[in-house]
Amino acid sequence: MNPSLSPDIEEVWPIRLSELLASSPIVKDVAIEPIRLHEDGPDGEVDFLVDGEPHRLVIECKSSGQPRYIRDAVGRLGREIFRSHGLTRGMVAAPFISPASRAILAESGMGWIDLAGNARIVFPRFHLEISKADRDPFATKREQRSLFFPKSARLLKLLLHKPQKSWKVAELVTETGVSAGQVSNVRKALIEREWAHAEAGEGFRLTEPDQLLDAWRDDGIQPPQVLMRGYMLTHGRALDATIEEAFAEAADQNVHVLLASHSVARRVAPFARVSGEFFYADSTGFSLLRRRLQIDPTDKGENVTIYEAADDGLWLETMELGSKIRATGPIQTYLDLLSTGERGREAAEHWRTEKITPMLRGKP
Repeated sequence: MNPSLSPDIEEVWPIRLSELLASSPIVKDVAIEPIRLHEDGPDGEVDFLVDGEPHRLVIECKSSGQPRYIRDAVGRLGREIFRSHGLTRGMVAAPFISPASRAILAESGMGWIDLAGNARIVFPRFHLEISKADRDPFATKREQRSLFFPKSARLLKLLLHKPQKSWKVAELVTETGVSAGQVSNVRKALIEREWAHAEAGEGFRLTEPDQLLDAWRDDGIQPPQVLMRGYMLTHGRALDATIEEAFAEAADQNVHVLLASHSVARRVAPFARVSGEFFYADSTGFSLLRRRLQIDPTDKGENVTIYEAADDGLWLETMELGSKIRATGPIQTYLDLLSTGERGREAAEHWRTEKITPMLRGKP
């Protein structure tokens, strides 16, 4: 047995598969052999009868059900099926096999079984399929979100802005200021999920930016930390003029201030109107905004919200709005909109259609 495999997989799959086959009234004489018979052989074999006809499954266990590992299993099982006699099919057992990995297996004519309750066995006269989970129930919140932590987010934003470009590790280190080790970890994670492809000379590029963005939306949203919710009396054109003056001063003093969230969407790709203004600011920028906009803190009825940057990478992805105002970039704006409730999610998807999808397709 492969020592890197989880003992749970090795020990549990025979029990789960035996129960699964026993649930079918047309399956008889099930015999499970969960032992690798030779070095290049499968991790197990299952023989059973369907209407008196012998059927055989060869099993490959994987500690991860990510597409990269599934493709490896398909290759190993394919070789075993080629040298088999009789009616034989391949099956992969893993803790969780994602929908993308299931599609790879189905296309190859192979089955699967995982500890989340998903299973598929297909023979000419016997078809059994169960779908219970499309998201990994065993992954911890940290595991699910680790790819989208602030340092990694710097890299992901850059990759999403230039999805057609092939990157080397050293280039990403220079562009983002993230360590080579962190870049390598993100590179590995993206390639394992088949959201990126390794190029000759150790470069890599995104191949599935939409899938990456979907996963970020579903598992990686971390609402920004609020520095202050406040109230200001200025509104309308006078407010617009005051905001421009604040940004002009921030630029002169090299202070970090950005327009954010619904304030950006309202000016660039309006959808659901949400009142109030939203900003990111460093400590000096926070003081500047309070002074310029004459903001008083409040517990309710606020019309201005100032956020704290989770990481200095926030200041790397920005957009210019007019001659003086700078705003969060397309990806950060999308993420911030998603964190503001149902109306925010609707505005976020509109923003994605209008601003991000053209960017991913290489259109201006």
